[in-house]
Amino acid sequence: MVILGLAPGAAADGPSDALGAVVHDGAAFPVLDALGNGWVVTTPCRTEVFLGEGTHVERVDVVLDPGHGGPETGSVGPNGIVERDLNLGVAHLTRLGLLDLGYTVAMTRERDLHMGIVQRANIANALSPGAFVSIHHNGGAVRRSSDPGTEAFHQNGDDGSRRLAGLLYEEVHAALSAWDIRWVDTVHQGTSARIRNNGLDVYGILRLTPDLDSAIVEAAYLSNAPEADLLADVEVLQAEADAIVRAIDRFLTSDDPGTGFKQAFVDAVTTGTGTGWNCDDSIYGSSLSHAVGYTEQEYADLVAMAARAGHTPESLQRFGVYALDWFHAMAGRLVLEPLPAEALPVVEGDGVPVAVTGTWSPADQIVLMRVADAYGLSPAEAQKVGAVLMVFLIGIGG
Repeated sequence: MVILGLAPGAAADGPSDALGAVVHDGAAFPVLDALGNGWVVTTPCRTEVFLGEGTHVERVDVVLDPGHGGPETGSVGPNGIVERDLNLGVAHLTRLGLLDLGYTVAMTRERDLHMGIVQRANIANALSPGAFVSIHHNGGAVRRSSDPGTEAFHQNGDDGSRRLAGLLYEEVHAALSAWDIRWVDTVHQGTSARIRNNGLDVYGILRLTPDLDSAIVEAAYLSNAPEADLLADVEVLQAEADAIVRAIDRFLTSDDPGTGFKQAFVDAVTTGTGTGWNCDDSIYGSSLSHAVGYTEQEYADLVAMAARAGHTPESLQRFGVYALDWFHAMAGRLVLEPLPAEALPVVEGDGVPVAVTGTWSPADQIVLMRVADAYGLSPAEAQKVGAVLMVFLIGIGG
């Protein structure tokens, strides 16, 4: 299953000057820059890498955020159901329902992976949706209730977010009320804002997306055995997803106000999860090798100067590219004219029989692609220009 639903023409498969996000391998990657044949992106753990594959998307109608993931399980039901998985399943069903209505949709994650709150917010901000909804299931309540303890949270003082949360509460609460079980709730049943003493939203999903209409829905109490058993039924999950779809559709197509509104309440204790601590996403991006051809004399000079500097020829190539990037940065990231054709280094052909391969990690590729893009070069040509620069500098340095 893919993470993205697109209307015709909504996305391109190649790099774009727009930011947006790249959808790849079960996650959305906010774009920081477009370089060469790929993008500089941040990974789920907020590491900057060069990504040369995936689908670039400028914006979507809706972003869905399945809460928790990886080591952050969320609530766990007595029957063994784990919230991170339940959130993901409902989000997938919600996505399909929205696609059927013609909306473009992205998910922050389409599989079980560790992702901090800041990155989830970064994804939503990058895609500028009309609605951003984080899907959760609750835990901890013990107070008996005659109806579902559904909760929805909105940004403090934001009318659009408040209306979105009110519609989510209204639809999800009504859908779950079709089942007669031993429900539980807390005083927070309904639609409200959870804030600190200074008025800022407790939840980072809401606090870090101030320019979006964002809301969190907590459908039911997974920690309550009857509710956990209910949530093991795919019919119930489909009903919940359908309710979220109706809420989002009503939000985007009507002025319906929603229901369940309560006064904002101060919570000075809750810290939440989603910090991204100990996050590992080293699987994203891949090391690439670019072979550079030299004439016999060029190679002899490169070997000699590398030995004088205590480097291998490969490392001198790399050092030269970093030097070019530093010079570019010192010039204030000026827009440079590409090198004229007669100045381009020859990196392949009969006259360059000796090859030196430079291997670049996902993070290092950002520098290589940035230099290549700035000077209008291929990655191999950028390496050779860097090497020639270092041979020259070391040579004049004696």
